Amino acid sequence: MSRIPEDAYVIIIGAMKSGTTSLYSYLARHPAICECRIKEPEYFTQHQRHGVREEKYEGLWNFDETVHRYVLEGSTGYTKYPLEKDIPEKISEYGIRPLFLYILRDPFERIESHYNAGRFNPEWNLSILDEHLVNVSNYYLQLQRFREYFPRERFLLLDFCELRNSPDDVLRRIYNFLKLDESFFKDPYDIKNKTIISTKWDIAYKKLLRATGINRIIPESLKKVCRSKLSKVRPVQRRLLTGDEREKIHRILEGDMIKLQDEYGFDTGKWGFGTDKGL
Repeated sequence: MSRIPEDAYVIIIGAMKSGTTSLYSYLARHPAICECRIKEPEYFTQHQRHGVREEKYEGLWNFDETVHRYVLEGSTGYTKYPLEKDIPEKISEYGIRPLFLYILRDPFERIESHYNAGRFNPEWNLSILDEHLVNVSNYYLQLQRFREYFPRERFLLLDFCELRNSPDDVLRRIYNFLKLDESFFKDPYDIKNKTIISTKWDIAYKKLLRATGINRIIPESLKKVCRSKLSKVRPVQRRLLTGDEREKIHRILEGDMIKLQDEYGFDTGKWGFGTDKGL
């Protein structure tokens, strides 16, 4: 395994529920990019239990300097301030100079997706207006934490809608940003980690597995069959923001959304910020 240069790290820092898993899968196909052992190692976070623990960050990749120019990971926990504190500082202190990809989604849609992805988890106790969900949609707040340690030119802001509708164009921008061959494209561009609203039976099934502890001993093949059967049951209806809830979130985010547009050139007017039409 070759030593990874300090400028060879590419990190998709979020936002959660904004197409990060799909983007990661597309980029991992490029021959010059070495993918991580898992998409979200969460090496620098403290509260993201789905990550892996490795003694050394560079141990997460099988990097070959004769083949690869970059290593790639996509831990969305890195933009969950203030739940996760000091992430940019930890990255900087580790002695690396990553390039950062940040995908931004309509903040109202992102909050709805985030909430619906977690609402039936037995440990979930957040309302749809919870401060944490709103903070994850405050892209300017999250970016400014990183800008204390890394210069503007190391960040590329991307649009979730463009990734969904024109993935080739988004990849071309990224390859240009990374100074890689822009002609490398490989279909299909299928959607990864799409938010699925659980059925009532699926919810009961998950609760049973956790309560009894048998989740650890059931073969994965049997779990797959159960999930397939349960997926055919009528799903629970998605919880959407009400008009009053959207207005409240709009008031909280408006100032920072305008700053995001002014300082980073990212159009937040399409989401109803900084325009006469508002919501």
